[in-house]
Amino acid sequence: MRRGGHFFVADYGMQVNIINRYGIKNYGVSGRDYRFINGDSMDFRYSNIEIINPYHGVLREGSFGNYTYRVLIHINGNYNVGIYDNVETAAIAYNKAADLCHQYGIPKKFPVNYIETMSPKTYAEIYSNVELSKSFLTMVTSGYNQ
Repeated sequence: MRRGGHFFVADYGMQVNIINRYGIKNYGVSGRDYRFINGDSMDFRYSNIEIINPYHGVLREGSFGNYTYRVLIHINGNYNVGIYDNVETAAIAYNKAADLCHQYGIPKKFPVNYIETMSPKTYAEIYSNVELSKSFLTMVTSGYNQ
């Protein structure tokens, strides 16, 4: 089915966006979060879809294999958490920023990034060593008011 430029499938009585079947978030934007490798937006083969940004709050920047990953967290507008060299570190930085927001009383539910390919020990080591931007830390620790 098609409605408003989006394709849906009937899945046990619910209408589900077809891109969800490929691991793409509902609010994913073509060209930023995923892309069709051959340029045909009607070709939904798994081999034709590349997921660019698989984690919440992480945006890939750069080109031709020279990528960095910017982390943004949305509180009341987007706040820059930092720029990281790999996507897993960026996802962990987002989780750490969300935990810090909860710790300082920002009552918002942030989605959690799960990194299935990483051991808990490696995750904990990166989590404890990852640095967040000074501007973000200042905003959170100074008593952010909604």
